Amino acid sequence: MNRVYNGANVLYAESLTEIYQHIHNIGDMLEGNSDEKKRRPLLWFRGHAFAKYNLNPNIFREADYKYNAQYTYSNNHLREEYRFQHFMSRNFDKVDYKIPQTVIEWQEVMQHFFAKTRLMDWSESVTVALEFALEAFITPNLDLEIEKRRNTAEPVIWILCPAELNKEVYRSFAEGDKTLIGKAVDKNILAVRIRRELKRETISGIYYNLQNENEHNMNAMISLSALEVIRNAYKGRELEALNNYELNPFFYLLLRYYSDGLPVELGKLPPLAIIHPYHSERIKSQQGVFTVFPHYIPNEEIEKMKNIIGNYPAIGMEYMSQCIPYLYKIQIVNPERVAKELLVTNARRGDLYPDMQVVAQDFEQVITIT
Repeated sequence: MNRVYNGANVLYAESLTEIYQHIHNIGDMLEGNSDEKKRRPLLWFRGHAFAKYNLNPNIFREADYKYNAQYTYSNNHLREEYRFQHFMSRNFDKVDYKIPQTVIEWQEVMQHFFAKTRLMDWSESVTVALEFALEAFITPNLDLEIEKRRNTAEPVIWILCPAELNKEVYRSFAEGDKTLIGKAVDKNILAVRIRRELKRETISGIYYNLQNENEHNMNAMISLSALEVIRNAYKGRELEALNNYELNPFFYLLLRYYSDGLPVELGKLPPLAIIHPYHSERIKSQQGVFTVFPHYIPNEEIEKMKNIIGNYPAIGMEYMSQCIPYLYKIQIVNPERVAKELLVTNARRGDLYPDMQVVAQDFEQVITIT
């Protein structure tokens, strides 16, 4: 498979068996998965009904980028904050004991209820991703709209290696643009010390890389919601804690860029793969996980993407050089067949939307194999 800047690795499948085989092969190819270790990498999945959709958050789709003179705040920050205000005000009574504690936690709830955010949904389950990609083919109700979607569908499954993506985020701070840490810490001497400390990570294994193979399933997996709780414990003395290395400097940098929304030039920092608390049965059923984008400042990278895919601005993970090595796309060339095979495995739309009406429609559905 060739890894090129203007697109991720593309595979093709016309059966469920071929999809599973591709996933198995991807696991074999990923770094560190040697025959001796027999360790399968962590993979996340995302299903699209149409191949034309990019891997970018819905708040950035067809957005423009207008920044103040200091490049500290943009119209996209404002769009995000208005949505948060409205969603929280009108839904606070519906979240009862599971009330989100931070803005980034509210973003996860908003994302699953169709508000526009900087988050993009993935699933830990390939079955869930397939159900999204093939939803028009597994729905029990055949009407004109569903028939049209079936006739025009070009379903794909995206596969991401989240741990490797997050290691790329770490390398961006430790080895990338020196100004990244300086903007977040705002004390030059401390910023230089933190960068030097992070560079030693490959030897020390202190700040992000659990080197014990028995801890592989949690390694490099980030929860910004949990990190907000940790930060709150140091409230009022964050810089002192950083200076004493009581507070993990890598985690602090993640909060500044991905939770607080500190702007960064496109191409200097990739999206971050995150896990989140489940705030609804729907999110739990979908085994939801996310990638979260920072607020990007437009530069020549956006122009480069425009030249590749023909629209402006375009921010998709599949066009980001830092993301491409950890992304794969499976194009489903026979969706009707794959959908029927998927239904035989007991996949249902109720897995995606565990509502009473959808569950009832599922058990009324008759499966026919041709």
